Amino acid sequence: MAAWSVITNLNLSAVQVARSLIACTLFLAQSLAAADANWEVLKTEHGYPDLQGNWTNPYQTPLRRPAGLGTKRAYTEQEAAVLVERALALDVARTAPLDPNRAAPASGGLINQQADGNFEIMPTEIARVNGEFRTSLIIDPDDGQMPLLPNATDIFDRWRAQGFGNFDGPEIRTPLDRCLNPGAQLPLLIIFGGPGGGNPAGDNPVRNIQIVQNRDYVVILSEYFSLVRIIRLNSEHLSRQGNKWMGDSIGHYAGNSLIIHTDNFRPEQSTTFIKSSNQLEITETITVTAKDELLYSYTLSDPQIYRQPFTAEIPLRRMPPEHRLYEYACHEGNYSMTSMLRAARMEEINR
Repeated sequence: MAAWSVITNLNLSAVQVARSLIACTLFLAQSLAAADANWEVLKTEHGYPDLQGNWTNPYQTPLRRPAGLGTKRAYTEQEAAVLVERALALDVARTAPLDPNRAAPASGGLINQQADGNFEIMPTEIARVNGEFRTSLIIDPDDGQMPLLPNATDIFDRWRAQGFGNFDGPEIRTPLDRCLNPGAQLPLLIIFGGPGGGNPAGDNPVRNIQIVQNRDYVVILSEYFSLVRIIRLNSEHLSRQGNKWMGDSIGHYAGNSLIIHTDNFRPEQSTTFIKSSNQLEITETITVTAKDELLYSYTLSDPQIYRQPFTAEIPLRRMPPEHRLYEYACHEGNYSMTSMLRAARMEEINR
């Protein structure tokens, strides 16, 4: 059902609640900005900008800009308020009791993970960077799209071209299917919610990270899949180790920012959302921008897949102190993988 249809079908009190929440959100944002007017960047005991803590991205803003917006980089405040109201109304609708007399799903249709998503938090706000309500996280190229080469092929495309089927073995399944990464080469690269993509019920664990620092390392824990990145400071890449899952990351500080460069990715890390090859390189910058805010940006380069690098910016907010990160792992044994492969073998026998 279209978002506007959902809003139309909601009762008036639900929409009024949504509008009240929007007003509260804008008031809190203004109050926090005023309170942080005299903030100073905290330093660690080693003199580095203090990035430590639990951080989240609570925004519905998609990675790629909706095609109809062209090169429009920012919404007006009124347009942003409409999108927030729409998201809040959808949230009311998704948490409402289901109709016990609803019809069965259409034959041959897809059944999503709505039940799982209903236990998560639906992102509702619009990402705001430098006063702009961003239409997409990608800011370069100007159209907010990934600049894919017309004939870009990853390792899975090549395997299929060689005659391997989608269920011939676990290796040809996506790394997300295999519980090896969360649908992206590194945490936070892809955000599933928002207009035009992702789980409409919410995807909160994808958005949460914890950062820990000491003199020689930075550790970033992603709640989704419980991925741990260990970033060496003032080091060099260890090319002799070969390609690794999540690549090889080194970093250094510049002013109030941590700059991370990662290469030596495995080509099997290519995903449905972000294609890549063994030529993938990613440069990330994490900058302290306010007392409880970071700006996370990255530039992704892969000349085998993209005609030029692309850059995205994602504002992060410190999680409330009472919130915690929990293990969010694939189910033990990933039995869905063995079930898919077993079903494929049974289908082959019965042909």
